[in-house]
Amino acid sequence: MPRTILVVDDEEIARRFLERALTQEGYHVLLANNGEEALELLRTTRRKVALVVTDLVMPGMGGHAFAVEVGQLSSPPPVLYISAYESPQGEMAKRFLQKPFSVEELIAAVHALITPKQGVGS
Repeated sequence: MPRTILVVDDEEIARRFLERALTQEGYHVLLANNGEEALELLRTTRRKVALVVTDLVMPGMGGHAFAVEVGQLSSPPPVLYISAYESPQGEMAKRFLQKPFSVEELIAAVHALITPKQGVGS
C-alpha cells in the first residue's frame, strides 16, 4: 500500500500541483483547504499519514498553529512547511521549502523526511 501524505494549502492551484507531483511519485494524497479541515482528516482517516505538507500562511488556522495541534496527536507524522511569504527560523527551517519550488525539490524534501535513516554500519 502506498504511503499517505496530507497536503494542506488554501490555494487550489498549489494543492493540485502537490497532489500531481506526489501521486506520480507513488504516494496516496489527502487534500485539505486549511488547518481545521486537515485536523479533521487526520482524526478520521483510516490511513496512516506518513507526512504532512502544509502552507504556513492560510486563513483561519495557519500552518504554525496546525503543526502544534499535529504534535499533540499520538504518533504525529513529520511536517514539511511550505510558503511564499514566510521563511521560518531554527528547527523549522530544516523542514521548509520556499515557494515556488520544483517537483524535484519537493520529492527530495519528502524523501528526506519519510525515509528511515540508516545507522552507521548498516
